[in-house]
Amino acid sequence: MTNISRRLIGVLIVLISPYALFGQVLSLEEAVKTTLSNYPSLSAAQSALEAVRENAQVIKDNRLPNVRLHDQINVGTANGLSGSYFSMGLIVPTSGGRRSENSMDLASGNIALATADWEVFNFGRFQAEDRLARADIIVGESAVENEKFGIRQTVINTYLDLLWLRQTLKIEERNLARVDTVRRIIINLVHNGIRPGLDSSLATVEYSRAKLNYFQMQQELQRAFIQLATLTGRPVKGLEIDTTFQQQALLMQPFDIKLNADHPLLRYRSNLVNRQNTEVELIRKSALPRVSVLTSAWARGTSLDIDNNFGPIGSGFGYSRTNFLVGVAATVNLTDFHRIKNRTQLQQWRVKQARSLLETQQIQLQNTLTTSDSVMATVRLALMELPTALNSAERAYQQRLSLYNNGIENILGLTDALQLLTTVEKQSVNIQRSAVDVRLQRAYATSNFDDFFALFRR
Repeated sequence: MTNISRRLIGVLIVLISPYALFGQVLSLEEAVKTTLSNYPSLSAAQSALEAVRENAQVIKDNRLPNVRLHDQINVGTANGLSGSYFSMGLIVPTSGGRRSENSMDLASGNIALATADWEVFNFGRFQAEDRLARADIIVGESAVENEKFGIRQTVINTYLDLLWLRQTLKIEERNLARVDTVRRIIINLVHNGIRPGLDSSLATVEYSRAKLNYFQMQQELQRAFIQLATLTGRPVKGLEIDTTFQQQALLMQPFDIKLNADHPLLRYRSNLVNRQNTEVELIRKSALPRVSVLTSAWARGTSLDIDNNFGPIGSGFGYSRTNFLVGVAATVNLTDFHRIKNRTQLQQWRVKQARSLLETQQIQLQNTLTTSDSVMATVRLALMELPTALNSAERAYQQRLSLYNNGIENILGLTDALQLLTTVEKQSVNIQRSAVDVRLQRAYATSNFDDFFALFRR
C-alpha cells in the first residue's frame, strides 16, 4: 500500500468516525445501566405506578365519615299552602302558616345544621376494594420491571449492532487495502505493457466499489451510534463502545437454565390475571347492602311568633329551637343484583383473555428457549470451522495474486479470489453474530443474563 493510500484511509476514518479517537468507552452492562437510569418511557411507567399507589390512599380516604356544617341567615316572605310536591332541587321550601291572603311582609330566619354519615359495614366491599388496589400496585410494579426488560433488550441489540458493524467495517477497510494493492500492481503491469489496459479498468472499478462499500458501512455505523446515544442519553461525539468480546467462550457449553415463573414478562401477565380475578370479587360485593350510621343536629330561629305573626326582623337572627337525630340506615338497590350478573360475566371474559395472553407468553418463551438450545450445537460446529475457511480463503487469494504477477492467472480469477476472501470474512462475523444471538435468546427466554454478559467482560 502506498503512503498516499494509507493517508487516504486514515483521513476517512478520522473524518467519518471521530468516535474512535475522542470517544468515551462504554461497556455493554454500563450502557444498559445508564439507559435504565434516565430513559423517558421507564420514568413514565414509574410515574404510573406512583399514581396507582396514591389511588390506594384515595380509596381509603373516600371511606372517612362525611361531616358537613351549614349555617344560613335568610330574609323573605313566609306564605304557606297545603299540598305535597317533589322539590327536584329547584323549588325553595317555605315554612310558614296558612293565611287566607298572600302577604308580602318580610320574615327573617336563621338555621345551623351539622350532619354526619358513615358507611360502617358493607359485607366485605371495603376489603375487596383494598385487595383490588393492592393488585393494581403489583401489576404496576411488574409493568415497570417489564418496561426495564424491554429497554434492556433494545440497548443490547443496538450495542451488538455497533459491535458487528465495527467488525464489518474493519473487513471493508482490509478489502479496500487489498484492492488498492492489486490495482497498483495491475496499473504498473499495464504501463510496462505486460497486461492489457482492460485489466487496469477492471481494477479501478473494483477499487471504486470497495470504497463505496466502505462509505456505506460508515454511514450505518453512524446511525447505530446515534441510536445508542439516544438510548443512553450521552452525546454522540463522546461515545465509544468497548469492543471486548470473548469469542472462545462461544465454544463452551452454556449453563442449563429453565423457564421460570419469575420472568418479568410472565410475572406481569400472571399479576394481571390475579388483578382481573380480584375485580370479579369486588363486582359481586358491590351489590350487597350498605349499613351507615347517621347523625344530625340543628338549631333554628325565626321572626314569626307562635301564632304566626310577623315580628321584628332582627328577632329571627338568633336560635330558639334545637333538635338532634341519630339513626342507622341499611341501603340496597335490588336491581344491582341483575347488573352485577352481566358485569361479572364481562369481567370473566377479561380474566379468560388475561389467562390466554399468559399462556401465549409462556409458549413463546419456551419456543425461544427450545429453538436456541436446538441450534446451539450447529452454530458451535460452524464456529470451529471458521479458522479453516478463513485460512483457506487467504491462501487462495495469495496464490491467485502470485499467479497473476507471473502472468499465469487473469484478472477475473484474481477478482474472484478477492471477493471470496471478503465474503468469508463477512460470513465469519455473521456466524459469530448468530452464536451471540443464540445466547441472547436464551437469556431473553429465561431472564438470566449472567452467562450472556460474561461474553463482553474483560
